[in-house]
Amino acid sequence: MRPVAPITPAEFFHLLQRCIPPVGWPKNIAVANSGGPDSTALLFLLTATARSRISSQERKSPLNTDGFFHEVTSIHVNHDLQEAASSMEEMAEHNARICGARSIVEMIPWGRTPFPARPGDEPAGEKVTREARYNRLFGAMQWVRTNVIAFAHHADDQVETVIMRMSQGSSARGLAGMRPVRRWGMGQRDNKLYTFGANGMRSWVVRPFLHVSKDRLLATCEANGLDYVNDPTNFQPALTIRNAIRKTLSDKERPYATDLTSAAPTLDITPYVDRLRAMVPDYPPSEQPREAVRLFGIRLEEVETQVTEILNSSRLPSPPSTLLLASSGLTEATDNTVRTELIRRCLRYVSPGPWGSLWAEGHGDRDTYQRIANQLWPSTPLRERRPFTAGAGVVAHPVAIRKNSRHGTVRFRSSPAEAEAEGWLLARAEPYQRAVSSADQATIVDITDGLVNALENPRGRGGYSILYDHRFFVDFDLSRMPPDIAEEVFERGARITIKPDTRWFLPSVILGGDTPREIGRFFWRIDGWQQAKRPPLHQSWIRMKFIRTLDAL
Repeated sequence: MRPVAPITPAEFFHLLQRCIPPVGWPKNIAVANSGGPDSTALLFLLTATARSRISSQERKSPLNTDGFFHEVTSIHVNHDLQEAASSMEEMAEHNARICGARSIVEMIPWGRTPFPARPGDEPAGEKVTREARYNRLFGAMQWVRTNVIAFAHHADDQVETVIMRMSQGSSARGLAGMRPVRRWGMGQRDNKLYTFGANGMRSWVVRPFLHVSKDRLLATCEANGLDYVNDPTNFQPALTIRNAIRKTLSDKERPYATDLTSAAPTLDITPYVDRLRAMVPDYPPSEQPREAVRLFGIRLEEVETQVTEILNSSRLPSPPSTLLLASSGLTEATDNTVRTELIRRCLRYVSPGPWGSLWAEGHGDRDTYQRIANQLWPSTPLRERRPFTAGAGVVAHPVAIRKNSRHGTVRFRSSPAEAEAEGWLLARAEPYQRAVSSADQATIVDITDGLVNALENPRGRGGYSILYDHRFFVDFDLSRMPPDIAEEVFERGARITIKPDTRWFLPSVILGGDTPREIGRFFWRIDGWQQAKRPPLHQSWIRMKFIRTLDAL
C-alpha cells in the first residue's frame, strides 16, 4: 500500500488560491481550532504560509503590499459539554503557541442571554451547540479585527455532507456541499443567538481542505510532529446522523454497510453511495465518492456563472433594494437548475429577511421556485400578467420597459405598448398587517437609547450604527450631530426613530417632539424614475447604504 503523502506548504499555497475571498486576504486571518488533527494541520500550514510570505516580502519591501495575510489567530471554542473539553482547549492553545499564532479561547456561557440552557443529548442539542459555537467564533473575529476565518473541513466531511443532503432530497445546489469560500451572512430570522447583522456581510469563511482527504491531514500532523486530541463524540453514531454516516463510511470490513442499529438516527446510505459511485466508475472505489462530490461542485460553479451572465444582461437600473429584469434577457435561462438558482439569488437580494437565511431564499422550496418560474418563463403566453407574491417578503410587478429612452423608462402595466418590452420589477412586499416578528415588517425603530448610550460611552468612538430591515446600514457620526438635534433629544426628551419611506420602504430618520421632522433619508437618483426628495439639510452626520448583494457568494 502506497504511503499517504502529507500536504506541503507549496501545495497548500495552491489550495489557498482556490478560496481567496472576493475582497482579498486581510492582514490577519483567523482559524477555528478545535485541537483535533484537521484544525491542527490547518493551523500549522497557515502559520507556515504566513511566515514564508513575511520572509519573501521583507526581501522585497518592508511594507505589506503582497495582498496576503501575515498573521494567524487561533480561536478555540470550549463548549464545556464533555470531559475532554479541557484537554482539547489545552491542546489548541499548545499548538497555537508552537506554531507562533495568537491564541484566543472562547467559553460558551450557557444560560446567559442569548445562549440557551446547557443542551443535553437530544437531537436539537447539536443545532444549538453549532449556533453557539458560530456565535463565539464570530464575536472573536470582530474582537481581533479580521473578516476571514478558515475552517478545516476536508473532502471526507464533504462526502458526509452530500450524503446527508441527498437523503433530505436536496437540490443541485445542496449536493455541491460546502463552498471553498462563502460570505458569513446575516444569520437566521428570529434567532438572536445566530444573528450577525451587517458585519456578517463583510465577513468570509474559507475552507482550503475540501479537496483533501482526511488521511492526508493525519499524515501532515505526523510528518511535522504535531500533537492533537480526537473529539470522542465524532465517533459516537448514536449522537447525530453525520456520525452514523461517518461510522458506516469508515467500516473497513463491510464497506458502506447500512447496519446502523446501534445508532439512534437510522439511515440506509447504500442508494446514495451507489449513485456517487455510478457517476465516476473509472475511479478507484476509495476515491469515487470524493470525486463525484467534486463534480457536483464544478456543476454548481458552472450554473452560478450562467446565472451571473443572465442577470448582467437582463438587469436594468431601478430604485434601491429593487430588481428590474427585462424578460428578453431572462429567455437565456433555459435549464431548470439555472432558473432555480436565478430565482434564489433574486429573492435573497430583495427580501427583508436576513441575507443568507433560508427564509430569505423562500426556504429553498421547490414548489415556490416552480410557481415563480411559471410566471417568469411561461410555457405559453400569459393572457394577462399580474403582480404576484413570490415569497420571502418579495412581490413581483409586471412592467413595460420603454426601449431606447432615458426618461419614463418603466410603466407599471401588464402588457407593453408599441416600443415597449416586457419586464418584471421585484420589490419588498408590503408588511403584513398582523406581523408576528420584526422580519415580517418594515418596523418603526426607536434608536434614541442606542444613540444616547453611544454618546455616553467613552469607548463608543462617537459612532452608532444599525441594520434597518436587514437591508440598509444606517451609520451615525455622533461627533457631527447638529446642536439643535442634540438639544431636542437631551433637553426636551425628543425621540429619534427610523421609519419606512416610499413604496420601496427606504429608511427615513425622524426627530419627534412637538413638530416631528425628517432629519435623514435615503437619497437616490436614476434616470427614468421619479426621483426621491433631496435629503434634509445637515444630513452629513447620517450615512445610509443598501448592503445586500446579488453575487453568488
